Formats: sequence, structure tokens, C-alpha cells
Amino acid sequence: MKLKAFFLSICLLMPASNVYSAWNWSGVLKSKVQADNRYTRYVDHPQVLGEVWGSFEAFDHDGWRTAIDFVARESSKYGFQGDIYQLYAEKQIKEWHSTIKAGRFQRSDSLGFYNLDGASLLYQLPEQGLSFSIYGGRPTRQEDVRSVSGDWLYGVDMLSQQQLNWRNNILPIDLWLLRFGFQQFHDDHTSTRLTLANTISGEFKNDFLHAYELSFTSTLETESGVFEQVFMNFMLDITEGSRISINYSLYEPKGFFPTFKEKFYSQYYQGRQDLLGLNFDQQLTDTFSYHVGGKRAARKSEHDIGYGFDMGVKSNYFRDLVVTADFDMLEFGKSSTYNMYFSSQYSIGANSLLNLNLAYSWDTSPLYGKNRGAGTELKFRYKLYSDIFLDLAGSYIVNSRLNNEYLVGLQATWYFDNFQAKVSH
Repeated sequence: MKLKAFFLSICLLMPASNVYSAWNWSGVLKSKVQADNRYTRYVDHPQVLGEVWGSFEAFDHDGWRTAIDFVARESSKYGFQGDIYQLYAEKQIKEWHSTIKAGRFQRSDSLGFYNLDGASLLYQLPEQGLSFSIYGGRPTRQEDVRSVSGDWLYGVDMLSQQQLNWRNNILPIDLWLLRFGFQQFHDDHTSTRLTLANTISGEFKNDFLHAYELSFTSTLETESGVFEQVFMNFMLDITEGSRISINYSLYEPKGFFPTFKEKFYSQYYQGRQDLLGLNFDQQLTDTFSYHVGGKRAARKSEHDIGYGFDMGVKSNYFRDLVVTADFDMLEFGKSSTYNMYFSSQYSIGANSLLNLNLAYSWDTSPLYGKNRGAGTELKFRYKLYSDIFLDLAGSYIVNSRLNNEYLVGLQATWYFDNFQAKVSH
């Protein structure tokens, strides 16, 4: 039944151009074959899978839009799997400054990244710089992404964007963004979350400072009185090419599987942590920049505190070659990690692009002792035609104490674009 609805939806969302000439449609279709053992570093669980993923949307000149995202997969570990990530219809009502959406669509907020089977209403007052959003429905988890599944939820968001252009000698304010959100989630128990975000930015009119941005975001779970996430960031541009930034975050990463680069970043941690960092970035020339920074991380309790340092350089001196190198370290009581990371991107020609990433790490942990890891990642993209691309990717990480990790995959991507310009009468 699910497959019938799946194929029927594709047919409905891809109108023939000669029949519905007022409609435009675009999309992308990806086909991939992959082998990996990425699911754990402690127990070897290799798998081979074949996957087809597609994303299509159709829209007309009267404010209608429909979209579908789907996946079909056959793997040696789980067998056949298929799902529809998005399937919704949207209508923009210009005279009411509103947009209505209904169906299955994706959301990202303090609960993580999830699908919502429901509806939303967006009301905008562009002249006042205000917008209001109301949404509700049943949340579902999207595959292995760390998020939620529940019975239902609803929420309200308000956004204010004001161009103040308030000038003074101490702190000029050009732009002010304010967001407030209310959300209630229902499952075995009910939880309520309040979100507040505030950003101000401006440019200085003097010779020793250029611009700044100050932002703050927090989400409070009212039943427990615990802040689930807090982000604060202050960026000060001394010149157009020199920036000092101070940032603080209290959060828990939502990504279930870290990327190749995140595996070699000391601040990446699956559990809850708060992180304080001070960084300096400078663009010395048009082709060379560097950054240095320090950080303080706390995990589990106030007594589990670590300190670290990072630095890196980036060069695109050669026109077709971009090179970056980073060093990153963090000491956490009996735990410590030191990482070196090298990345290069080379344009072989007009139709091909090559990425090479190298990494080396020294880790000490009470769980598995000392581990040395060395990793290589290679990616190659080739433009077969103007709308068809081939991607070959592989990575291998050798560990002295943990299982070695590998991933190899081949992907073909086909881009569709059936855009038709509006005809004036």
C-alpha cells in the first residue's frame, strides 16, 4: 500500500509540460551503491546497500507548490526499506500575505531534525518586518537522525526583523532580529518548550573597528526548568579581513553519524556539553588566511572540564587548488585527544573535481585506553553531461585499538529542470 501511494505521488507531482504549461518543475535523482562499517567503532557490522533518493517540486505562477522527497534502499543488513520524507502541497495567498502548507514536511528545531505530518500557516507583514508561523501535527523520526517521534505537537513562532540604522559612537545598531517560539510536545508525557533568539549587528564609522554581530539563542524546557540548548556568539571585525569571535554553546549534537572530519575534531561529542571558545581569523592576502583559538569544554558535571587549542591555515595560491591544514587538541582529565587534519580540493578540468583529506589522531580514553588513528578520504566528481554527475568516494581509518573503519561508494546524480518563463499577455 505504501509503495502504491509512493508511485502515485510521483506521477501527481510531475505534471507533463505540454498539458499543464503553467506549471514548472525541477528536481534531482540520486542512485548510490555503498559498502561501509560506519555504524560502530567497537563492533564490526559491515553492510552493502543500493539506494535511490529523489527530490522533486512543481510550482505555478499562482502561488501553488507541491514537493516530494523519497528514498528506496536495499541493504545486506536491513533488507528493503522505503520511505517518503516529504510530500506536501503549499499555497501562497498574496492578498492575505499568507502561505498554507499541508502534508509531510521537514522541520528543524530544539527537538532535532524530524518529519511533521500536519500543517502550517505563515503570515507576513513585510512592511512592518514581522512574520508569524503556526504549525501542528505528528512528529516522526527520519531514519537514524537523533530526534523525536511522538503522538503530536503544535507550536507558534514569531519573527521580527527591523532595519534600525541607529547611529551612536559606542554601539551602532543597523539590524535587529528577534524570534520567539512556543512549542508543546505530546507523547507518554507532555513537555513545553520556549525559544528566544536575538541578534543585533552594525557597522562602525571609525578607522579602528569595522563591524560587529551579537547573537543569542536559548530553548527552555519548562517542566524540568532545564535549558536544552543555549548559543551565544559575539563577532567583532577589526577590519574587513580580521575577526575576533567569542562563542558559547550548551547543546547535544543531533547527528547520529559524525562525518569524516568530525571524527577527528576534539570538540565533537555525542553527549551533552557546554563549550566556550575564543577565536581569531585573519585574511592576510587574497589567497592566504589563518585562524587560532582556544576553548573550554564541560561534560556530565561541573567537575568534568577540559581545555583545548586549535589553529589552521587555508591557501588558494594556485588557481585550481585549495589547501587547508588544521591542528586541534583537547585535554579532559584522564582523557585527551590531539588531531591533525589536511584537506585539498583540485579542479582537474572543467568537468572534474578531486578532494583529498588526510587525518591523524592521538586519543587517550578511560574506556578503550590509548588509540592512534590515521584516516584518508578521497572524493572524485565528474560531470558526464550538463545535468548528470558521477561521484566516487572512499574513506579508510586505521585504528591501533579500535576496529578499522571504511566506506566506499559510487553515486550518479541527475538534475532536472523544466522551468518555463511566465508569458505576459
